[in-house]
Amino acid sequence: MSRIDLALVEAFVLVARSGSLTKAESLSGVSKATLSRQLTRLEKLLGAQLLMRSPRRITLTEAGRAFFARSEGLLDEVTGRLEAASTEIHELTTGVSGSLSLLSDTQFSTSFVCHVVKLFLESHPNVRCQLDVANGFHAPQVGDVDCYVCSEPPDAPNLVAKLLGKLNYGLYASPQYLARHGTPQAPDELARHQSIVMKALSGQSQVLLVSGALGSHAFRPEPAFETNDHWVMKTFCIDGLGIALLPAFFVRPEVEQGVLVPVLPQWQPEPRRIYCAYQRQRYMGQKLRDFVDLMARCVVDIDSYNYYVGSSAARRRRAGTRP
Repeated sequence: MSRIDLALVEAFVLVARSGSLTKAESLSGVSKATLSRQLTRLEKLLGAQLLMRSPRRITLTEAGRAFFARSEGLLDEVTGRLEAASTEIHELTTGVSGSLSLLSDTQFSTSFVCHVVKLFLESHPNVRCQLDVANGFHAPQVGDVDCYVCSEPPDAPNLVAKLLGKLNYGLYASPQYLARHGTPQAPDELARHQSIVMKALSGQSQVLLVSGALGSHAFRPEPAFETNDHWVMKTFCIDGLGIALLPAFFVRPEVEQGVLVPVLPQWQPEPRRIYCAYQRQRYMGQKLRDFVDLMARCVVDIDSYNYYVGSSAARRRRAGTRP
């Protein structure tokens, strides 16, 4: 049997319910000639007569009654499913529901992205969010997520990198480290100190420090400790293992608590950029556009989002508490 066009079934159900081609034409706006051709085509495909035609009325044959009982329920089910699909698509495109998968560099995860997600879910309560940290175990690839918050967007096809803003960086150390090794008074003294370095930066020949009053200085850190995680880097710094170059917003709580102190605060590298990277085709969804716009607004207040304060073992010992 050839495949039956759903339009033929719709024409049959319409005529069967109406009882005549004239009424069916009035209800649907489809001409009687077209409806008649569709009915004839359907009967030919089924190999059975479905309707008895008379000048005044159309009645169903036994085969017609059986087919009507099946097709009426079929059309109701199809209509219901199409309406459900239409509602789901509308909700997805308007940001009402669905999922949003996010990837973030470590320094932006709990310190920034988590708080943006919290704000986002307050206005999009039916959206499910998943946040993974880049370089982590089982972390998804950039092409498999809706949005990647990073300092260096990867070079990937169809990837759009939206600049959210620029972040200040600085050198930091624990008071315990500076008490043991002394506080550098000039950038050339950094060479005598231990450095805590991100692996991604260790291959670079130098970090250019700039002072508005004194010019610039090329600082080439010799890593005493390396890591690929900013939280580990900050922990090493808090524990007195050396001097680290870290985002200012990322260490603000520790600086306020006296766990870390700025080193050579008048010497800083150029501000670094923070990006929100996403696949071009994914940006068609309303919820991703809303999230990206929210991040662009929130990055201005990034200093106020980091509530997670580290503490050093030495400080805990002085307070008489167990580590």
